Amino acid sequence: MRWVFYSLLVVNLVYLGWQLVSDAVWGGGSSAVIERADAGESADAPALRLLSEAPQPDRALRPDAPARPGLCPVVGPWSARGEAERARVQLEAAGLAATIRAVTVQKDHLNWVYLPPYDSRERALEVLSELQSRGVDSFIVKAGEDANAISLGYFTSEESAEGLRVKMHNAGYPAFVRETSRPVTEYWLYMPERADGAAALEDFLVGNPAVSRDRVACRTPARQNG
Repeated sequence: MRWVFYSLLVVNLVYLGWQLVSDAVWGGGSSAVIERADAGESADAPALRLLSEAPQPDRALRPDAPARPGLCPVVGPWSARGEAERARVQLEAAGLAATIRAVTVQKDHLNWVYLPPYDSRERALEVLSELQSRGVDSFIVKAGEDANAISLGYFTSEESAEGLRVKMHNAGYPAFVRETSRPVTEYWLYMPERADGAAALEDFLVGNPAVSRDRVACRTPARQNG
């Protein structure tokens, strides 16, 4: 019976050793797998980050908005460039720099009453003779896009022009009214912004009451490439 006892003892020892080895292999492996899985999930999952922790763009690198140009004084107008040049010299002697610039404006706005151009000058002369025989002050336009038209007069008042148009229309003449003007070149002195309010400029305006002062946006100098 002793051999049976020793056989059972050996079997128990073998079973105990197998259990120990199995726990060491499977238990450690599963733990390692879990750790690796946890590490993998941490690597793949997006990290939660507060807005305050996010990198902020460098505001110093943003280009600044272009500054609005200031207002520079202009003085004028003069009808002749020579007059503007004399004024420029006077201001320069007082320590104020100025540049002469020519500006074209429309002046003498009037209401023109007229009969539209006729096909020939002979027909225009016939109508003109009829009008003058009735005491209507009129003349023929000799050149331009309105050549052979008959002018009946210029009026500053729209009502007066319209009244004559209606009168001529009732008399059988197809009169029209057109607003006209003529281009006029004026000369102004453009000055830098720092000249505005200068005592020398105020003295100049007092001594030249026929001209006035205005303000326009200052022109920025053109950038040079390179």
